[in-house]
Amino acid sequence: MGLDRQTQNRISRVARRIGGYLVNGIGRSLRLEVRGWTKVQQLLKTGSPIVFQFWHGDMFIGWYLTAPLKPAAIVSQAADGDIASAVLEGLNYVTFRGSSTRGGRKAYRGMIRYLRKREVKVSAFASDGPRGPRREMKPGTFVAAQHLDGYIIPTATVSKWALRARGWDKFVIPLPFSKAVASFGTPVKVDPKLKSEALDDALKAVSLLCKKHQEDLEDSFLI
Repeated sequence: MGLDRQTQNRISRVARRIGGYLVNGIGRSLRLEVRGWTKVQQLLKTGSPIVFQFWHGDMFIGWYLTAPLKPAAIVSQAADGDIASAVLEGLNYVTFRGSSTRGGRKAYRGMIRYLRKREVKVSAFASDGPRGPRREMKPGTFVAAQHLDGYIIPTATVSKWALRARGWDKFVIPLPFSKAVASFGTPVKVDPKLKSEALDDALKAVSLLCKKHQEDLEDSFLI
């Protein structure tokens, strides 16, 4: 999020107390149009595992909309991860702490084990986190869908009025009562048998699809 460690710690303490209330309060105030949710509901009815794909800077509205499903999520062990974890737990997410550089494998295995025991298998990934490049999908989202034999849901959001952080992710916080749109794209069924170059190619294709989904929404919102 581009904040110094001391500021992150202060925000984390506040987030533990009010983060979930803040996200829900802003979310309920938005003049929000939701597109594509019927597709998600159809998968939920059939018990299909779902992996929501968020971009790191654009996940605020996604948090709000998916929270009733109590998704599982992996959150970085860094200081900004403390903030995210506090907010998500306030929204009834189930969080597992780890990243590509510290504790990631343990967190990942724990999340997959947890989801396999659940009747409703829903997770959410900040696909380009924790350090970017921005809007370039890392393997975690794709491989989670492979392990669960499930679907990736491309998720795009945009707000007319918002605050945007200075960090690499350009994290967006919508302002209350803003006009906003959330779009859930066509679910992508992942082949659990893909490996090596075939997996890399499929990952790149899904990454580009999800990036285009976000950019198309932003372009149409400006018209």
